[in-house]
Amino acid sequence: MISKIFFVILISILCSQNLSAQFAVEFNEVKGTLNSTDKFKSGFGRYDGYEITLYKGEAVNFVVYSDKFQPRLAFVSQKGEVYKQSNGDQNNVASLIASVPEEGEWILYVAGDSTASGSYTFQYAFASANSISLSADADFCSRIKFIAEHAKAYFLLFENSFDSQQPFVKLEGSLDTFLDEDGSYNSVLYEGNNIKEAEKIVRELSNNISKCLGKSWQKKTSQWIGEEDYKVKTELFSVSEEKPREVKVNLLDLKNSRQKFTGDYKVVLTIFRKN
Repeated sequence: MISKIFFVILISILCSQNLSAQFAVEFNEVKGTLNSTDKFKSGFGRYDGYEITLYKGEAVNFVVYSDKFQPRLAFVSQKGEVYKQSNGDQNNVASLIASVPEEGEWILYVAGDSTASGSYTFQYAFASANSISLSADADFCSRIKFIAEHAKAYFLLFENSFDSQQPFVKLEGSLDTFLDEDGSYNSVLYEGNNIKEAEKIVRELSNNISKCLGKSWQKKTSQWIGEEDYKVKTELFSVSEEKPREVKVNLLDLKNSRQKFTGDYKVVLTIFRKN
């Protein structure tokens, strides 16, 4: 119990130390177990508790899943009041997303019914108050850094689903922007038949990204490579750290491809975390 609490406190302290940076997002995973020695409360069930230091305005996303029992989540303030609980728990998964209303020591309970027993996986993401949304007039570099930072947490807090008024972050000139099933951010920046225009967009985009991300990101350029029935060449930016990420600018030649829709060439920016 103590080791669980200490581990989560340590992670949240590391996150808080980054608040001076432009953006700060963290993601971590804990393996836990419910068994007969864990605490039990009538009407609540058997549970584990995780104490977490949080700051006002932070966003949190908690997910727990188990193939042994149906878990539930309860987010409790330092006053002992239940601030939020997971709803619609099913398929052995429970999730909870919230904005933190006040600084303090919060507790996240992972609970099951009276017979719950077995292992579970607890994933949690934090975003500092300045990393939840961007102003509408944010420049290109701010947008790239913001998106790349959220890749650390597989974009779990990117759409800010607890605030439906907050728009999805897009790059200027994007024709289509979406999060793919593989956990990547994708922005289509060109679709057409002009290869020179497509290559110009790739050069400008690559140069701007290089200036924004800085020297800690390594750049690599590939030539045309065959992929199924199309070709692609890539400008790749990668950072090797505890949570490695990649930014790719892909130029696709779809002239003879079944995936061709509106043009022979397509430019796609993809940002994701490498597992």
